[in-house]
Amino acid sequence: MTEELKTKIHNAIESHGYEAVVAVGVDNFTYISGVVLPFAANYPDRKAVIVKTKNEQNCVICPFDWCGAINDQGWKGNIVTYDENEGMPPQAIIKCLTNVLSDLGLGEGRVGLDVSRASRLFVEALGQSMSHIDWVPCDNMFRDLRIVKTKAEVELLEMAAKQAERGIIGALNHLEGTIDVPGYTLSEFSERVRVHIVEFGGSGIGHLATMQGVDTQLYYAPQRGKFCRGNLVRINVTNHYRGYWSNAGRMAVIGEPTDEQVESYNDNLVLKAAAEKNLKPDVHCNEVFEEVVKTAEEEGIGFWQELGIGHGVGVSDREAPYLNRYDKTLLKPGMVLVLDIYTYGPCRELIHSKDTYEIVEDGCRLLSWYRSWAGLYAVTGLRGTH
Repeated sequence: MTEELKTKIHNAIESHGYEAVVAVGVDNFTYISGVVLPFAANYPDRKAVIVKTKNEQNCVICPFDWCGAINDQGWKGNIVTYDENEGMPPQAIIKCLTNVLSDLGLGEGRVGLDVSRASRLFVEALGQSMSHIDWVPCDNMFRDLRIVKTKAEVELLEMAAKQAERGIIGALNHLEGTIDVPGYTLSEFSERVRVHIVEFGGSGIGHLATMQGVDTQLYYAPQRGKFCRGNLVRINVTNHYRGYWSNAGRMAVIGEPTDEQVESYNDNLVLKAAAEKNLKPDVHCNEVFEEVVKTAEEEGIGFWQELGIGHGVGVSDREAPYLNRYDKTLLKPGMVLVLDIYTYGPCRELIHSKDTYEIVEDGCRLLSWYRSWAGLYAVTGLRGTH
């Protein structure tokens, strides 16, 4: 974690009048500590918590077997482990957290807690255990902190985005020339995406799926069978680099595309261009969305509006702000957003081409560039990387 981010967090804690903040959420844990626990989200009853005081005292509380991963990432603060045999969750961690807060002299005063990331049982147990503390929800503080990135955070997000792009392109290059004999399954292709991202330095993979043909009519669909000529293919992957995420999605077609497929993909690019033009400071998120709606109506292009057209990305693969009808957040330099517009193919396939952008003083800067996606990628047996 850079000194700039440490100072930013410290100033926020002081300005909100907190004696300390306690972060329960996996994403907020990474944001405050700089430590990635990629397995933590899979164990909701085995929590890691970080305490950060206004006096810069930092302590991580976690199960014993997670200590190695935390130390290996250069954690300089204290680590306190809890015995999971001391009661049903969350009793053990609450007992340990109570002792840590007492040792830090926090028997009273205002302490921020990211309550939206904690269970009701956890919040109630903590309140009963330390009733003299004024527990204050600090979710808005975390949102405001995370929504504008530091320069170092942007660099991590840019690296993650490029790793995803290289992973997808590397897997597509494997796919070239293998369509008919022997042929890849979709799950084999997805595995190649994962492997390439790791080879390019990625530190973790989240959601990963490849869909083709009628299955691309669905937002989520099983990875079934082998690639077939004539089908549109949608590739989705989320990955992180040192805890900062990319959220990528691209389209391809197996064989030469039909005129209808090309036209459908180009329709998506028309709406994407309308959104890009409005990704700039002092524009509200919902105004970007409405500009896309307006362009879609003028051009006669149908698109799936319920999801919005994009969202922020940072220490999670989807976070504030949100490019939809309701989010009136004002775009500012330093925000990083994923543009994700879904239009329809000739057979009602869901088509998109995700990109990641940093809001800068004069507009937006593309972070996810590795090759041009200005045309529908055709898998015909020839490699292309730029």
